[in-house]
Amino acid sequence: MELAQNCGADGLVARARKELATSGLRPNRLRTLSKDALSQPEWDVAELAVQGVPPQRIAERLGVQLSLVHRRLAAVHRKAGTGPEGLASALGLPEPEPGQSD
Repeated sequence: MELAQNCGADGLVARARKELATSGLRPNRLRTLSKDALSQPEWDVAELAVQGVPPQRIAERLGVQLSLVHRRLAAVHRKAGTGPEGLASALGLPEPEPGQSD
């Protein structure tokens, strides 16, 4: 399960977690990325991305170029070891409600 998380295989992580729970085992809680692992600008972009804000809107809101938002998001995903689907969990942030975005 941890290897799947490190590879960004979020679907496989969810499946492994479900299988372990079904068989009566308690899967280990996956590690979350500490806030100091990201720079403040990376954290700002990550929080907005988790909320479902599209990159163009993030750039407008933060007053930076879209290309910079994409670079920061790439750094966040690399450091978190996950794609967009697992980002909230990796950062210890609440999952957004369905349909919630800016």
